[in-house]
Amino acid sequence: MVPAMKTPLRILSVVLTLTAGVLAASARDEGAGAKGEWWSLRPVVRPAEPAVRDRAWVRNPIDTFVLQKLEEQRLLPAREADRATFIRRATFDLIGLPPTLEEIDAFVADESPDAHERLIDRLLASPHYGERWARHWLDVARFGESDGFENDKPRDHAWRYRDYVIQSFNDDKPYNQFIKEQLAGDALEPITRDSLVATGFLVAGPWDEIQYVAKSKTEKMRAHEEQMEELLAAVSQTFLGMTVHCARCHDHKFDPIPQADYYRLKAVFDGFDHGNRPILTPTERQEHEAAIAPIQARIKELKSSLDKLSNRAAHAIARDVNGKDTVPATVLTDGRFGRALDARRGHLEAKSKSAFQEPPITVECWAKVNSKAAFNILVANNVKESPAHWEIYTYAGSGEFSAFLPGYQPSEIKSGVDITDGAWHHVAMSFDGSRVRLFVDGRVVKEAKLESRLQAEESSESRAESEKKPAKAGTPTQAVGSIWIGAYPPHRLGCDGLVDEVRISRGTRHELPLADAPPDKDDSTVGLWHLDEPAGARFVNAAEPPVSGDAESDARRTTELTAELKQLESDFAARAIPQSYSGVTRQPEPTFVFLRGDIQKAGPQVIAAALSAVRMPTPALRLDADSPEGRRRLQFAEWVASPVNPLTARVMVNRVWQYHFGTGLVDTPSDFGSSGGRPSHPELLDWLASEYVEVAESREPEVESQKVQPSTILALNSQPSTLNAPWSI
Repeated sequence: MVPAMKTPLRILSVVLTLTAGVLAASARDEGAGAKGEWWSLRPVVRPAEPAVRDRAWVRNPIDTFVLQKLEEQRLLPAREADRATFIRRATFDLIGLPPTLEEIDAFVADESPDAHERLIDRLLASPHYGERWARHWLDVARFGESDGFENDKPRDHAWRYRDYVIQSFNDDKPYNQFIKEQLAGDALEPITRDSLVATGFLVAGPWDEIQYVAKSKTEKMRAHEEQMEELLAAVSQTFLGMTVHCARCHDHKFDPIPQADYYRLKAVFDGFDHGNRPILTPTERQEHEAAIAPIQARIKELKSSLDKLSNRAAHAIARDVNGKDTVPATVLTDGRFGRALDARRGHLEAKSKSAFQEPPITVECWAKVNSKAAFNILVANNVKESPAHWEIYTYAGSGEFSAFLPGYQPSEIKSGVDITDGAWHHVAMSFDGSRVRLFVDGRVVKEAKLESRLQAEESSESRAESEKKPAKAGTPTQAVGSIWIGAYPPHRLGCDGLVDEVRISRGTRHELPLADAPPDKDDSTVGLWHLDEPAGARFVNAAEPPVSGDAESDARRTTELTAELKQLESDFAARAIPQSYSGVTRQPEPTFVFLRGDIQKAGPQVIAAALSAVRMPTPALRLDADSPEGRRRLQFAEWVASPVNPLTARVMVNRVWQYHFGTGLVDTPSDFGSSGGRPSHPELLDWLASEYVEVAESREPEVESQKVQPSTILALNSQPSTLNAPWSI
């Protein structure tokens, strides 16, 4: 078990910053003994306190280790700082703010023997303590609220991880829990909001989204490998002080980390990607779904009622070529059956309806088009930016009857049949959600398989783009816009010809035989415009029942239902599931060693494991090639947080020392390998690391109270003294 996060502060009793010379007196150049026995990889053994001559100076075991080095160099400790200096240093150090004049006066006047301890406890209890010390951790975690690279896209929900770190310090969270939550909080029982937010550590660094969502599979693979290297560097340096990422292309040049270790560790995290995730616990999610279910049902009911009223009271409106309302008769001419829309004079616009939005759907009409010089829009639904947009038209230059569905890929489907010959043609598009058929004059002239763009993104190596979108409270129906006949006004696209007998059916029609009569309404018909004589100022949707009741009553009812719908949609939006930029998961594919780091040269397959150079705990994580993604990270987190791991406690206490004194006992806090620094006080480092674990395991107040006595060295004046002038500093 690893102690709470404030424990090393109480152990060190840190309230002052030493001058650099005091602890840098004798850095030892200890290296590796036998192969694999580098100092940081050896088990932590609690050293005995060294013998010193001036025992009266010692208040805490820490002092003995420091005093020993001073006496070896014939140096005297500096004088103790006065109380005004002490409180100023302590306050700046622990909460990052200066003490008030009243606080200084009260502390200077406090003659009680535990004045120093009570000051430290007060500062550790301040909410500003978490704000001050979280900054150090966030620096190590490479935290940023945008992606970096050329787009530097903001991460709207990344702040939750920042606040999680602040609160963790203020709550004195056990460090082993802090580790496990950040590496595998989403797999750690019981799941809490904190644990779901905590994995933001894994995606806190920069991310090149442009490469990750590229069309090329090779580039996606390359981008994924770059992301993995960044993640493994962060994990191994932050918690273990090892540069595992240096073994991506070959065995580590300096440390006992074979290339296989890199890919074993990659197998641990291979299923973790950038993106937002909902942070409701399973229980909260069930409660949320139960709460929104009646709202969703009522919204659906209201939309259905408004749809019916809309189709009764708001049939197609005639507009001229400038988009202004016009008399319907001005846009009519002789048609295929009766009258038809002359799209050269104007177009028709009606409110779309939910039945027009999504497949399965069939759209058909008669068209007489004269020119292929430009696009000729026959029927278009919703704006192009909407995933529910579709249109049938002729392609500019070729005159081919075509369909456009931007929510799918491929989005353009050309029939190969030119219909811009000035003759009447019956054309149709039938789409079931995965396959589209184009008909010309009763014949299938084109058939193509389509894939939803959203599904394509989710099935690719990067699911993050779709996951990063804010989660809704549920899945509301696509927004209903307009449907246009003979034009697409948002882009000023018209039609050089005539359009007649437009029919929209809910479902697919596999056969559309030509008939010498206008199409009839049947059970699947949801839209039907004969485009003959208008009913007053509008063209009736013949698929709807005859108008019953008066227009004034319908208008009043529409107003009432619209107001209720607006309120419910507002309530619905307010219940949106909270999100955090904490990563998304998938079950990873098998992991292979890439020879020389080349993604096109796969070597042997590896199974998720920890660093082989660490003998205890065992690097084998009891996993196999098919182990669930979350279990991989959880087993690794347990390995990192193990009290016998020789790296974890050493790295953490060294960071604490560094942020109090400016330089760690190891001056390369993220590299405990042979290219990093050596501990200036190796026995002190191991004493602190063992104390860090043992204090947490005992948790006995009387034991802990003995450990928190202030260390003499931490209350020193910045002016040193000497035993002998030649060693003056």
